[in-house]
Amino acid sequence: MTKHEIILDPITRIEGHMGVHAVLDDEKRKVVESHCYSTMFRGFEKILVGREPSDAIFITQRICGVCPVVHAYASTLANDMALNAPPPPLAISLRDLTDCAELLYDHAIHLFQLAGPEYSEAILSKFNRSWIDKAREYKCEYKDIHGYSTMYDLLKALNPLEGQLYLYTLKLEREARKLASLLGAKHPHINTFVPGGIARKWGISETEKALSLIFVLAGLAKLTVAVWEDISKFLYDAVNYDEVGIRAANLLCYGTVDDPESYNAKYEDMDLWGEKRLFTPGVVINGELITTKLKEIHLNVRQDISHSYYEKWDKEVDEDLEGNKIAAEHPWNKDTIHKPQSRDWNGKYSWGTAPRWLKDGELYALEAGPIARLYVSALAGKAVVTSPWAEVRTGNGEIRISLPETKSEMLKLSLVEAREFKWKVPSLKLEDGTPAINTIERNRARAYCHAYYSAISFAVTYNAISFIERGEVNVWKPFTKPKFSMGVGLNEAARGALGHWIIIKDEKIHRYQIITPSAWNISPKDRLDNPGPMEEAIKDTPITEESDPRSWTGIDILRIVRSYDPCLACTVYVFIRNINYCKRKVIA
Repeated sequence: MTKHEIILDPITRIEGHMGVHAVLDDEKRKVVESHCYSTMFRGFEKILVGREPSDAIFITQRICGVCPVVHAYASTLANDMALNAPPPPLAISLRDLTDCAELLYDHAIHLFQLAGPEYSEAILSKFNRSWIDKAREYKCEYKDIHGYSTMYDLLKALNPLEGQLYLYTLKLEREARKLASLLGAKHPHINTFVPGGIARKWGISETEKALSLIFVLAGLAKLTVAVWEDISKFLYDAVNYDEVGIRAANLLCYGTVDDPESYNAKYEDMDLWGEKRLFTPGVVINGELITTKLKEIHLNVRQDISHSYYEKWDKEVDEDLEGNKIAAEHPWNKDTIHKPQSRDWNGKYSWGTAPRWLKDGELYALEAGPIARLYVSALAGKAVVTSPWAEVRTGNGEIRISLPETKSEMLKLSLVEAREFKWKVPSLKLEDGTPAINTIERNRARAYCHAYYSAISFAVTYNAISFIERGEVNVWKPFTKPKFSMGVGLNEAARGALGHWIIIKDEKIHRYQIITPSAWNISPKDRLDNPGPMEEAIKDTPITEESDPRSWTGIDILRIVRSYDPCLACTVYVFIRNINYCKRKVIA
């Protein structure tokens, strides 16, 4: 058996600081070993210690310029709980809509500008030339929506910097940025999220502006689903790409988009308002929905540093606010104590930690992302989204999304007609019969998730109109800062489950921890040497490159990595203490 190693570092078209080490079997044409690693240390948790609790809302947004709103949202939820500061209903709706705005741009830019080029004619002509001939003959089922009769025409439209889809979707994605800026005063890094509410007034005129943008983005959602349904069908039917990036369906979703009538920021009511979210929280293990209880999900989170450049920390918290035991490895106890050292594939090799979920004494490496959001909501059947314009129905392993007629001078005529789309839990199985997901399904789910958020945006806007009509226009409630308290903010970033944990002592931040979805997905091995989700997805994946093994570039590995849409700034960051960056000469 002939093997050779390949290291992909840096990985471009994502927020960088990530590498993959893989061992390839040249004869079997597959990956036999993999390690995913982060190359920088993120010290935001240390930066926040000793600051005002609300400072975290604005500082943590700077972790990432791609998805600042979700960090602001998670931090605000943590602050709401720790400061006993539940917001008024209109403020909750405005937070929800700001969150939706960011996701509507984020999912689209991933599918058309980040992961999309991997399947473009320009890339396939270099690495998978036989696919091109098949694409010329393959007829697109959704041509009436996206406008391309053959797969070759569609893939050519994905060509970076010049393809019609690449450029057209960039234009439409700006409308989501405008919506986020309208709500957040600017984007990236919004200014309006505060504990107890939101820092801006909102009326009918602002609602009308928002609604006009949402209709355009619904047209983009129709286009996105149509394009990626046809690409997915092509990858299954014509080129047999099923096994690339496949792993068991072990998934984590915290849920997101709060019900303004239910959310009260109280820890004791966490399960109640969690299950009212428009994406249902849940954990799936081997394709089975284990729980939808947000508090249970939260209490069973652990962080392992066995293969990470960190030292152990001292346990401080024994119980939560209700007397439940808190483990030393729980984020409320974790401290960030960095320990740089040389890389060792059998020892420590990443700045990322290994988040895991504990169930019946076993640690699970759960995957976060759009596939987790849809999978949980489809199995739970709890989420129902309704408005005069759009709706979502969940249950029995399916999600039905109805989007309205969308007339706009920005939209092609094929995107005007009202449409209904249906997503089903994938029927994929591992060899032992375990339900599974793969690279195709991760990208496909992101397209449907885009449409789901589009429908939610209509419902949230309708709620806001109802509150305004009833005169419920307050957007903030005063609160009293406690001497000691604890809070947690759990929501969904574009890339999946995002958690912020805060402990306040003497009215200042005593401890703060963040676990991002990319931290879950690209995590290294844990203390039992169980691989992280992406490492597991890469191992045993087939190599489809049509060249001599010594010329392999790792394009299939890159497709797997990008199907997770990793954001490494969210996973790791730099913290330098006691550096005088600017020396100024004072002139009297």
